[in-house]
Amino acid sequence: MKSHRIPPSRPLARWIAAALAVAAGAPALAQQAPAGEGHTKQLDTVIVTGTRNTERTVSSSLQPVDVITPEQLQQFGTTLLGAALARLVPSISFPQPTTISGAEVVRPVTLRGLSPDQVLVLIDGKRQHAGSFLNLGGAIGRGANPVDLNAIPISAIERIEVLRDGASARYGSDAIGGVVNIILKKGGEGGSLGAKFGGYSKGDGLQRQLTGNVGFKLGEKGFVRATAEFDNNDYTNRAGRDLGASAVGSTYGQKVYRLGDPAVKSTKLGLNAEYDFSKAVELYGFALYRRDRDESALLYRHRNDSTNVRSIYPNGYLPLAVPVVDDISLVGGVRGEVGDGWHYDFSLNYGRSRYRSRFEQINADWYRAYGYTPFFIEGASYKTSQDVVNLDLSKEFNPGWLPNPVSVAFGAEYLRQSYQVTPGDQYSQYGPNGGITGDLSGKWQRHDVAEYVDLETNLTDRFAVSAAGRHEDYSDFGTTTSGSLSGRFDFTPRVAVRGTLATGFRAPTLVQQHYADISNQLQDLGHGQVLVQSGTFPVDAPVAKLLGAEKLKPEKSRSATLGVVLNPVDDWHLSADIYWIKITNRINLSSNIPVNSPAVSAYLAANDIDANYQSLRYFTNAVNTRTRGIDLVSQYGFSFANGDRLNTTLSAAYNENKVLKVKPNPAILTELGVPVQRVERRERLGLLGDTNPRSKLDLGLDYLHQRWAAHANLNRYGWYTVYSNSGAQLDQTFPARWTLDLALDYNLDRWTFTVGGDNVTNARPGRVIYANSTNGNFKYSLFSPMSWNGAYYYASATYHWD
Repeated sequence: MKSHRIPPSRPLARWIAAALAVAAGAPALAQQAPAGEGHTKQLDTVIVTGTRNTERTVSSSLQPVDVITPEQLQQFGTTLLGAALARLVPSISFPQPTTISGAEVVRPVTLRGLSPDQVLVLIDGKRQHAGSFLNLGGAIGRGANPVDLNAIPISAIERIEVLRDGASARYGSDAIGGVVNIILKKGGEGGSLGAKFGGYSKGDGLQRQLTGNVGFKLGEKGFVRATAEFDNNDYTNRAGRDLGASAVGSTYGQKVYRLGDPAVKSTKLGLNAEYDFSKAVELYGFALYRRDRDESALLYRHRNDSTNVRSIYPNGYLPLAVPVVDDISLVGGVRGEVGDGWHYDFSLNYGRSRYRSRFEQINADWYRAYGYTPFFIEGASYKTSQDVVNLDLSKEFNPGWLPNPVSVAFGAEYLRQSYQVTPGDQYSQYGPNGGITGDLSGKWQRHDVAEYVDLETNLTDRFAVSAAGRHEDYSDFGTTTSGSLSGRFDFTPRVAVRGTLATGFRAPTLVQQHYADISNQLQDLGHGQVLVQSGTFPVDAPVAKLLGAEKLKPEKSRSATLGVVLNPVDDWHLSADIYWIKITNRINLSSNIPVNSPAVSAYLAANDIDANYQSLRYFTNAVNTRTRGIDLVSQYGFSFANGDRLNTTLSAAYNENKVLKVKPNPAILTELGVPVQRVERRERLGLLGDTNPRSKLDLGLDYLHQRWAAHANLNRYGWYTVYSNSGAQLDQTFPARWTLDLALDYNLDRWTFTVGGDNVTNARPGRVIYANSTNGNFKYSLFSPMSWNGAYYYASATYHWD
């Protein structure tokens, strides 16, 4: 059988040239009209991410920073922050996993094709806690427990700053790929109330949303701003028809799986407050809360499956996962200016995430033992928490031997993290198909003390530099030091170059060190997709250590970025940044190690291990990877003679991820003759490589005419390859796809009415070949960067007041 791979359409150099040519063509649309405000306000926005300089703007930044406004976030039908960002920042991806043990509920967001936990998320500059859910399935971001961006209400956001560069020297762990800093709305006046309703052209997936954001004054010196969002979304289903042998005589030819978006009932609340006692003392704080109840389908249990009871379900049944996700963030602090221009900021930060796994399903083993079965099972509960104490000090100095002031910032941080696993009820633990038991549960903690220093100045009127260093001391793996050096040279007011050299790190999370789970999974074991009972064990679990698991080490990175910034004409901003990132000791899940062979079973039994599962895996520092690519951004806005205005944004990203080295198998696996590599083929070539699309392009157009505004957003997702553990004959490369989003606003007094459609051309991902479709049930790939759902149409109404 021939391989289904196809080569990329053009090499990197030709792709860059083509994108630059399109970007250069953008201002031609305006040559018959005078330049207007366009994106001037956005480019002049003072940024707070990646710099301590209080006057640094987007257009003068030393590193690539994107600023996303609330108007941009709300010009799509989606109510998910991750989905909106992926449409606006090409280097961000928001894949749609489904039936992947909860990843469809806590969807991963990736930057530059790296892991979701290699991007740091800040809220008003404060570190946001990671989620308690671990992405275990065969999906992008496998093995990560990142921050859940979708826990943050969009209506609470003033703007988002995306720093596309490594920043561990300033912010610590997780900032290898970049930083997403979410700035909350402030002020004690004005507000809005809104309602949105929409659904897919297939007739399912109805979405309903109510939002509110309002400010209240606290005298003349303070404010409280409150936000609330309520969502009630139906599920979608894009499954194929069941054509497997196990369905013959029962469900053959029927649609028995449910593959698509989960049903969601969500409540998101937010408070943001400040009070100025004086120039020296300003109190501030914010609180965010989210609670989701989700419903997604698991793998279908056919009538003869060991997990089914035929007397109850003669033709099999579809079990459901109904998890509850809780997330809370609390930050409070005091800041001000004292002495001779010293600025201080002291803050306390608490965050908690809890994922309660619950299932509408039966336990066939319990039924066979006791003659009855529950129909609702309470599974394990996972909880992470984070406490942070920060002290930041800064001041501008004017040394006589330098022509400009030097911004000096330094500070310290204390970080404490905890992780807790609580077993579910007795039904969830019973039998070979049960989940985790008491001996795999527990609570773990660690702490970290960090110190940093950050310097920034203009050595001349044209040459700006910054340097940062950070030292960390973690209680569970020791110390690490990171540094960065950035520079920018302005040849003219319209031409500049910038660059950064940096080192970074990412600490293994407590979840990666201690997570435990036993569940049914579809695995590609080299002979097609097979449903097996699989265990994921912490590296210090006896069974994991017996099969070669070792204590996890932090990831280390080295990176370089070089860019050019152009302003060819007024109100046209163009930037191109190339980058290179090398990561050593990268943390990922090992291959699924079969434990039911005679040699492995005997070895485990001799060490008092009774494995009631067919395979296991654990985390490992097994690979070194390299990422390189380019980001292009072109923004141009202009006005027509009649007062109308057209704003354009063209942005594109290209990146290549490659595994440079895989460490050899642990000696014990070789001795036992286990026929697996430490890192499976699908992950080595795909999940850490070409399964992320190498290229992505976004073109945004906003036309403003008196009370009307029209928005168009064109996206192109590049080709990507899904690799099979069975070999190259089942590899499949999926072609590029274009999507088009359209929206029309009408403003009447204090009202804004919107109608729109996402993906109005009803584009779908390429279909998988039958051999990879799990007997026809999976029509589309789990690794698709775009939604399976097709066209989505919506309408909204918002009332504003000052």
